[in-house]
Amino acid sequence: NTAELAQTSDTTFSANTTMYETAVPVASSAQKAKKWLHSFLAKKNPVSSNKSPNPIQAAAEREFIQKIPKTKRTAPRISPTPVTTSSSLDPLPLTSFLPILAPAPSAIPDSIPQASPTPVLTSTPTTIPAQTSDPTSTPAPVVPPTRLSSPESPLATTSPAPTPLPEPSLSPSPTPMQTVSPPPVSSWSIQSVSSMKESKDRVCNQRNPLYIEQWVAKAQVLGANYISVETPYDDPACGSALAYTKAWVYAIHAAGLSVWHRHMPLAFEGIYSSPKNNSTDYLQLIASYIINNPTLFQEGDIFTPIPEPQNGGILNHTYCYENVCQFAGVTEFNQWLRDAINVSDAAFVHLNLQGKVKIGYYGFDGFVAWGHNNPDWDGLLEDETVQVMGNITIDHYPEIVSDTMENSLNELEQRYPGVPIVIGEWGTISSGDPILQVEQTRAALRAALLPSVIGVNYWHMGSGGNESLINEDFSENPHFFTVQQFFTNSLK
Repeated sequence: NTAELAQTSDTTFSANTTMYETAVPVASSAQKAKKWLHSFLAKKNPVSSNKSPNPIQAAAEREFIQKIPKTKRTAPRISPTPVTTSSSLDPLPLTSFLPILAPAPSAIPDSIPQASPTPVLTSTPTTIPAQTSDPTSTPAPVVPPTRLSSPESPLATTSPAPTPLPEPSLSPSPTPMQTVSPPPVSSWSIQSVSSMKESKDRVCNQRNPLYIEQWVAKAQVLGANYISVETPYDDPACGSALAYTKAWVYAIHAAGLSVWHRHMPLAFEGIYSSPKNNSTDYLQLIASYIINNPTLFQEGDIFTPIPEPQNGGILNHTYCYENVCQFAGVTEFNQWLRDAINVSDAAFVHLNLQGKVKIGYYGFDGFVAWGHNNPDWDGLLEDETVQVMGNITIDHYPEIVSDTMENSLNELEQRYPGVPIVIGEWGTISSGDPILQVEQTRAALRAALLPSVIGVNYWHMGSGGNESLINEDFSENPHFFTVQQFFTNSLK
């Protein structure tokens, strides 16, 4: 992750839209919709590094995309409801899928004053070496590749007004963009803390239920309303990832908090000693995981199909670990991002959670999101992809490349004005000095007090590492209280 990181849709479509009619015939029954989805997923072959996009299809897609209204997506209302039983990761027949429906939007909280930011922290600490004890490592900067140009066309914005819950439709449609309205003073609608060091990194050495409950209780004291759980989809040889995921998710939901699901397949990046594989149908794996494990999900949760997917490798653009690229190019990468959201949304229909779980929130580094640290580049995200995602989520640590959060957010806003921003990962990874950690935390979170920033996920609460907010005995490090001030509106 270290190296690749630093390399640095409710709209009704016209019935005469050529591409839409070609790709998704308007279904008159659920059976037709299921048949379409089966056909859609059946042709999702894994990307290989020598695959080239079909020029006819690409042209049709461009014509289709130009007809899509640029509306903003709002986040679904959070109202926890229980779900049913869970099972395993056994694949389901794709014919069981229902049609893709757009998620239900809701309004974003009001007003936040501008604050004076100071320097802070880029890159994303989720790279995992081939081992079984601690698959997460702290990122280090790498010089990103240079590209001469890329079209820069910021998305149109809409007036900030809540959108009513859409009526079910058999026709899949892009997710409307979230409306940017200022959050309350000194807080965000998503205030999350990461459990990565205790969840993803400890599948082979799992914490007991009491420890997990105490950890979750500490996150409540911090002021978090979300906890991100980063366990794998599948089990490494050393332990059951699913059982450990349930322990964490059940404890978080029982405490009245929401879960930010950030699971990943072992072979996508090649973690826990699993060889990297780009011939797996990861969309099928993701959909099956959702449907087979309904008790893991609750209304208001966030679901990221695969966090930091660029770390799987984009041929000729980002680092490909073991020389295996998951994506044959930027076009394939963007198509996968959109497909993963649509497939996940369709899977949640089976759980009666369609439109009730926020989907996407991938977590891009600055180079992918807006061409950070490269003056000849403006990122790898297509406007159509941003439209479907509804926001841009960044896993970004600017200080490790001598930058600040203030400057980074300004650059991102210039590239995508009016698009909501979520800081999917940030923490004080570059310093072990308690005084500097407090200063860095205050500066970065002050910089994030912008109307466009709707969420922050602090990486991570602990324990372990300079950035950790707590120690093994649950005692607090000084910057714990700094984060708490921002999360609980008690900033002086």
